[in-house]
Formats: sequence, C-alpha cells, structure tokens
Amino acid sequence: MPQRNGFQKLASTESLLAEPQEQSNEQDNNQRHVSQTDYYHDRKPDDNYYGGAHPPTAPNYPLLEPRLLEKQQAYADIPSGYNRPLYLRILIGPVRVPTFSYISMLIMIALLIFEFVRMKQLTGSVIETSPFNPMIGPSFQVLVNEGARFTPCIRSVPSLPTSTVISSCYASPTDTCTLEELCGFGGFSSGTPNQSFRLVLPIFMHAGIIHFLVNMLTHLRLGVDLEKALGTPRYALLYMASGIWGFVLSAMLSQNLSASTGCSGALFGLIGYMFIDVLVNWKILPHPVRNLMNLLMSTVISLVLGLLPGLDNFAHIGGFTVGILMGMLVAPMRPMATPRVKIITWILRVVALVLLIVLFVVTIRELYSVYDPSTICPNCKYLSCLPVSNWCDPVN
Repeated sequence: MPQRNGFQKLASTESLLAEPQEQSNEQDNNQRHVSQTDYYHDRKPDDNYYGGAHPPTAPNYPLLEPRLLEKQQAYADIPSGYNRPLYLRILIGPVRVPTFSYISMLIMIALLIFEFVRMKQLTGSVIETSPFNPMIGPSFQVLVNEGARFTPCIRSVPSLPTSTVISSCYASPTDTCTLEELCGFGGFSSGTPNQSFRLVLPIFMHAGIIHFLVNMLTHLRLGVDLEKALGTPRYALLYMASGIWGFVLSAMLSQNLSASTGCSGALFGLIGYMFIDVLVNWKILPHPVRNLMNLLMSTVISLVLGLLPGLDNFAHIGGFTVGILMGMLVAPMRPMATPRVKIITWILRVVALVLLIVLFVVTIRELYSVYDPSTICPNCKYLSCLPVSNWCDPVN
C-alpha cells in the first residue's frame, strides 16, 4: 500500500508551526483534545491501527480558525511515530522498509533452491515422486540431511542410536545410511547427536514449493505490516523467538522419527501478537469484538488444519504461545494512555519477560536432560494428529 510522505508536508509548514498561537492556551488545549479524541475514534476498519502508516486526516471543524486548522492538518498528515528521531525509529519503529521480512524471504528462497539441488545430487530427481511429496519438494531423507528439525539429530534418542541403519538413502529404496550420515553436516563431533542449530535453521526451510507459497502469504502481508509498525529489531525478536520455541516444543513432543520445517511457528507468533495488539488498542478500534472474533476463528481453523498429516502443530502451538508473551513485552503503548494504564503495561511487560525466560530455560533443559523425549507427554501427540487411520502411531 502506498504511504504518505508526511515529511514534505511538515517541511512546508515549518514557518506556520513556529508562529505564536492567537488563541488562549485554555481554548487551544480544549481544541487539541477534541481533535486527538476524534482522530482515534473515527478510524476506519482498514486503517493500519498497529502501525499508524495511514492515519486519517484531521476532522473538519468549521469553528476553528483557518490557521489553527492548517496546523492540525499538518500534524495529522505525519504518519504516527515518523516524527521520532532516526535512531528511535530504527530501534522501535516505525520504519518504511521491512528489512528483516525481505532478507529472510530471500534466505528462504535460496535454501529452497539448494534443497532441490541436493535432491537432484542425492537421488537423481528434483522432487520426490515415490511416494509423491504433495508440497512439491524433496524427500524426507533429503530434508533431514539439509537441516530439518529431527530430534535424533539434535540429541541422543534411545530408540534411534547413531548406529541405526536408515533405508532409502537416497537414490533407491535399497540404499541405506547410518543416522550420522543422514544427519550430515560432518557428523557428530562428540560421537553423540549435538546439532542444536536444527532448532533455528528449519525456520528458513520449507518442505516444497506449495509449503513456501502458503507461508509467504502471511509472511509478506501481516509480517511486513508488523515490521513497519514495530521496527526491525522488535519484529525480528518476535519472529525468531516464536519460531525457535515452536521447534523446541516440537522436538520435545513429536514422534522421534518425525521431521519438520517451515516458518509456520514464527507466523503463529505474529498471530499471537495480534491478539495482544487488539486488546491493547481495544478502546480506539472501531470494531474490537469483530477483530478479536476474526482472529480467534482464523487461529482455531489453522490449528485444526495442523492436525492433518505432514503438519507440525506443536510448532504452531509453541509459536502462538511465545507470540502472546512477546506481544505483552514489545507491543507499543496505547495512544493517549493514562498514567494508570502505563503502570499496568510496564508491570505486564516485566511479567512477560520473566515468563519467557522461564519458558525457554525450563523447556530447553528438559529437552536435553530427559532420557527419552517421547516420554515427556505421550498423549500430547493428539495435539498434532487425528486418531484416525493410524496417523498418530509411531513410524518405524
């Protein structure tokens, strides 16, 4: 969407804004209060309320002097937050160019191309055709070899020691390889699985073209808008924290022989953040109940679809959980918040930070300390599969 260039308008009215006011301070304060109140309560449903990139112009008050009205018009034409110093806009937004969103997309494209190249090198085919990969992408073995979240490569699993022989590696069903060869990346330096980077790298990988395109619909729409509103550092922290903990939860609760890739966990983190954003701006949104219900329905439908085979609902749930906590931590203060609201907001931010630290420390420690991750919560498998047609049975 095109953005208004508020800086040119501001420059053209500098001399006007610098002139002394001709009305009394009391009258000017009253008029400014009315203008700001109507500014936020007259917003349309399609306004970018979380970024302020397209605020409406100041309302037309016939009783205001033309000089004062032009001043208010000049202020209204400046996108919210763009009058901050440059260093603050870089740190906390808003920004005009969503750098992280575009760079991460390019990384994802490069890794997807590399997956196809490796698939061709290892199997002689660009995509998996037997069995057919519905995402139009590489085989399970190639995805694991290139860095997918696969718990036996991250830490030792009793049911899958390093000497385990894996079938279908890679050109034909008769080809075999050891677990260490399947995990690749030079094997295990300590003799035991230790590839912790698989909790991060899969965020930028995808199971195929369809998987990539579906995720990009959210990545380049909601993600771009949120990055412009929050600024690159806060958005990148939200995105990566949600994606990483999504794979931490997946590594803990998934079947030992399941693998997963994709930025879906990070995208669910953005959805979790939006719940907090709606609650923070509840009083200034035109239709907050409708916005909240739309978010709730979209989330429920997405989580239900995550029960289908091939999808990692644990990553979705994990990303969504962290997205809510990160929303409490990094969401901008509500416009015109009272001192009481500001105090409550900062208390909630401290609580969210503590919960995030505890969440990461406890779950990562549990992932690496437990003897067998599959015993942490055996019945949790039904959060990521439907108990029909043996979908939830371990793969041997």
